[in-house]
Amino acid sequence: MNAIQFRYFKGVMTKEPLKTIIDTWYKLRAERDKKLTNIFNTIPFYESWLGDETSIFGIVCSYDNPARDEAVLTKGYRTEDYKGKCVVKPDRRYKVGKDFDKKLQAIRQILKEAPDFSSYSLKELGMYLLVGNFSRLYFSVSGVQDDIYIAKIPVKEQGNFGDDFLEIHECLTEIKESEFLSIQGL
Repeated sequence: MNAIQFRYFKGVMTKEPLKTIIDTWYKLRAERDKKLTNIFNTIPFYESWLGDETSIFGIVCSYDNPARDEAVLTKGYRTEDYKGKCVVKPDRRYKVGKDFDKKLQAIRQILKEAPDFSSYSLKELGMYLLVGNFSRLYFSVSGVQDDIYIAKIPVKEQGNFGDDFLEIHECLTEIKESEFLSIQGL
C-alpha cells in the first residue's frame, strides 16, 4: 500500500484571483444565509441546526425554550437529547411532521448548493483533487490564516487512484509542510 504524498501551497488573499474568489464566496454565503433565515424564521423553536456546512439532521434548541415545549406536545415532532440540548426532528406519520420535513429538505438543498470556502476556492482554482489507496481517500483542503491562503493537495502516485495533479495557479507558491503548519500556528 502506497502512502499518499501531499504538496503545499500559499497565496495572498489580497491578490487576484484569490480576492475575487473570496469576495464572490462571501456574496454567495450572504445569499445562502438569507434563504436559510427565511426558513428558520418559520420554525419557532429554532436556535441552531444539527449538522454541518452541507447537511442538517434536525433543529437544535434549549430545553428551556418555550416553543420546544409546544413541539414536544405536538404530534409530528420527535425530540432527542444531544449534548445537553434538544434536537427536534420530523415524525412523517403526521401532517405537521411532513411539513417540517419539507423545510429540512429545503434547507438541505440550500446547504448542498452553497459549498464551504475550502471546496469552493479549490474548485475555482482547478485544484480540488481526490486521491486514494486501498484503504483511504484523500482530498484537497484549503483555508485562510491572517490573509494567507493555504492549500494541501494530495498527489497521485503509482499504485494510487484518483485525480491527476494539475497545473498550479500562478497566484500560489509551493511551500514545505513545515511552513504550511507554521502559518496555521502549529
